[in-house]
Amino acid sequence: MKIILILLTLEFGFASFIQAQTKAEKIETLLAAYASDESFNGVVLVSEKGKILVRKAYGQADREWDIPNTPETKFKIASISKPFTALIILQLAEEGKLRLEGKITDYISDYSGKKGNEITVYHLLTHTSGILESLNAEQENSQERLPHSLRKIVGYAENADLYFEPGTGYHYSNLGYSILSLIAEKVTEKPFHQLLTERITQPSGMKDTRQFSGISIEKNLASGYEYTLLNGFENASYFDPSYSVGAGGMISTVDDLLKFDQALSGRSLLGDELTRLMYSPTQPAPYGCGWEVYKKKYASVSDSILIDSHSGSINGFGSFIARIESDSVFVAVLKNNRSNTYISPAFAPAIGHEILSILYGSDVQIPKKSIAKRMGFLIGTNGIDTAIADYYQLKKTNNNQFNFEESELNKLGIELLFKYKMDEAALKVFEINMKEFPESYNTYDSYAYVLMQMGEFSKSIYFYKKGIQIAEKYPDKNNSDSVKNDIKNAFQSIQEMEKKLQENQN
Repeated sequence: MKIILILLTLEFGFASFIQAQTKAEKIETLLAAYASDESFNGVVLVSEKGKILVRKAYGQADREWDIPNTPETKFKIASISKPFTALIILQLAEEGKLRLEGKITDYISDYSGKKGNEITVYHLLTHTSGILESLNAEQENSQERLPHSLRKIVGYAENADLYFEPGTGYHYSNLGYSILSLIAEKVTEKPFHQLLTERITQPSGMKDTRQFSGISIEKNLASGYEYTLLNGFENASYFDPSYSVGAGGMISTVDDLLKFDQALSGRSLLGDELTRLMYSPTQPAPYGCGWEVYKKKYASVSDSILIDSHSGSINGFGSFIARIESDSVFVAVLKNNRSNTYISPAFAPAIGHEILSILYGSDVQIPKKSIAKRMGFLIGTNGIDTAIADYYQLKKTNNNQFNFEESELNKLGIELLFKYKMDEAALKVFEINMKEFPESYNTYDSYAYVLMQMGEFSKSIYFYKKGIQIAEKYPDKNNSDSVKNDIKNAFQSIQEMEKKLQENQN
């Protein structure tokens, strides 16, 4: 069975190229399309050569009270906290208060983790230490709800094996940045939140950026939401901010992040030498000190563009910032919704990169609304029959607004089958797809697969064979490697089912 992997915004069907005249209009057209499908809920700021092109909010900050997002809304920025932590460490190095080649045990004397006397501060900054990324999902789900001291978080790294010898590879590590935060506290004898204020936010005029405490009242802070296929928006599960100090526990606004960009560009926070180091990627991966650093080619420019960026994701929130210092470009995308479904998630980094493409003259397309997403919600709230009736009605009346491509129903059926174990609903969805796209082998393969899982072997064999006949009849439409592999697996499934049927008869 062909299972489509959904990455970034490749899930969307595309209606047409954006035709708006100005860059700002193109960006707003794109964002409006995402917002209309409820895939984007948040604030975007785009600045170019000192001029703000877009500063606009979409959706709601609080769905229970129907409070809209505004450009001043604060968001949890998750791993965008890492550039701030890295900057504090580099400032301390510039001042001679620590050494980048210094080892963990030089600053945390009781550190008992593997290779603590070999792992350097620079290894931690660049994710080349080999230290554990984070706890496994089951442990994380329980521990992230509880208050933590930095020393306790560092303990999780001490008790784990390394991914590799320090300096020989790359593996993103939240715990590595927790260790950096503790090192900063040890060196200065000040709590991390105070260092953040004194060294970055106060000098840069960032009044709405801080290490979130979770205790004090925070005006204009958005609530976080998760979107599930069957239920729509749900409140995000609780995450104690003390669990991610230095790695992902900050809150901010798009305006403050622009001020951060301007302070970095003006070198008011760090000198040239260490700024260059900060934006210099390591050999194993395109990551410098707290920043992803890479080059990207756009059709409208002859040379590749150097981009410094970082993304973040935490319960109910997604974030992305990118800066192109050579052109004074800055993009911030802050969301207070995440998707707990593979269907049209519209991740913040994907939106951010589409905005960059617009800025540099590349073609970007407007996503249609996802019919699969709409059907999923209707299945969860009103049942499969209502969803099917709505599908056919919309295809008659709103064909241009929704994506009715084959992949839509395929993705819906797959999620219903594998994630929710809804065999009957998945079968009906695949049946529609088979009728809508009768020349596609994949639709028969998906339908036959569900029948096989339900023990309907004779019917499954029939539709597998019919699909194979379709592939032979329409080879130009079924000549991909994935289809060829699916057909190979289908022959094996047919043989296994025929054997079981024969055994049952005997």
